[in-house]
Amino acid sequence: MKGVALQTRLPFGQIILLATLTATLPAAIEGLSPALPAMAAGLGTDPTHMPAAMSAFVISFAVAQLLGGMCADALGRRPVVLGGLLLFTLAGVLAAFATSFPLLLAARAVQGVGAAAAVLLARTMVRDQLGREDAARALALIGIIMGFTPTLAPLVSGVLVAFGGWRAPLIALAVLGGVAMIATALRLPETLAPEQRLPFDLRALFRTLSGLARSRVLMAYIVANAFAYSGILLFSSAAPQVIIGHLEVSAASYAVMLSLSTAGFIAGNVLSYRLVRRLGVEGTLRIGVLFQIAGPALMVLAVMLWPSGWAALVLPQALYTAGWGIVQPQAQAGALSTHPESIGQASALLGFVQLALGGLIVAIFSRVTAGLPVSLALGLMMCGGIAVFCAWRLVPRARA
Repeated sequence: MKGVALQTRLPFGQIILLATLTATLPAAIEGLSPALPAMAAGLGTDPTHMPAAMSAFVISFAVAQLLGGMCADALGRRPVVLGGLLLFTLAGVLAAFATSFPLLLAARAVQGVGAAAAVLLARTMVRDQLGREDAARALALIGIIMGFTPTLAPLVSGVLVAFGGWRAPLIALAVLGGVAMIATALRLPETLAPEQRLPFDLRALFRTLSGLARSRVLMAYIVANAFAYSGILLFSSAAPQVIIGHLEVSAASYAVMLSLSTAGFIAGNVLSYRLVRRLGVEGTLRIGVLFQIAGPALMVLAVMLWPSGWAALVLPQALYTAGWGIVQPQAQAGALSTHPESIGQASALLGFVQLALGGLIVAIFSRVTAGLPVSLALGLMMCGGIAVFCAWRLVPRARA
């Protein structure tokens, strides 16, 4: 890469800040999940409509990443991150004081646009500064630190809902965005040299994206990553209906269960960090997706034997989440290494497919199932199975 000398590691303070930016996504998803039933009651909305609050966020997040990558390539990384965090913060305030369900959906859509800039450019800035395997290790380390977010966010949300009502978690998200924006302004360096910047050209963007989409190697990583993640989003969106609605578990207890199910993400990132030096990006990726088929297979068996037991869902999901902790940094580092001349657009395409596919799967699931435990288990098995196929059959065996 011209203009920037690649490093072998990033300062730990920058790792912490990039992990905070990345954490805006799970905080806005897992952190909202326990509040959905109270939110429906507070706005007088049918509880079956509440997954739309997730879909509005993830779909706008997905679309925004396509333009976010182009903006960042033209203007630099810092201005786009700061603008995104400002949107995330203001939208959090608007959502917290929403008086109707449509207004809440609009605020969540704007919030998704803001979060997209933070998450997209956090991983892009890592790849700007590091080589392929060093970037994979840095992304795994960021995942280890950020991994506490999907574990703690449901617990914090449950407490906030209990003491402050459904608006409290949304206010907390706005505070998170504000703090991250201040820290970014003070501490995050620009990582794209002026001579590397590309003109803002919408037609060129779509030509580039079209060319990237025709790259079989890149799309193998992207599709594997997308299906691996879709099971995470599916569980966070559908589990309230299944566990609270069907199994009649309290919202507070569900928050604890969701935290348990996401705890595997940290362990997965630790394994990913250690395995990549020995097995490489592709070998580590293939190990990770095996967790994501083993977890749902165990879940199907468990819910058939114990249909009314929450542990039959939560414990196997922890195994799936551990697999995501292994897969995520490897799939992203592998994808972004295929076209180093178009890292911003490749990162945007990766993020778009990940969230768009996940949002589509959640929307279909909510329409065709009755919120039964076995339906959720089979949905996860589909996601994990396709991720295994992509990682083992489509991703090349090794890359220079």
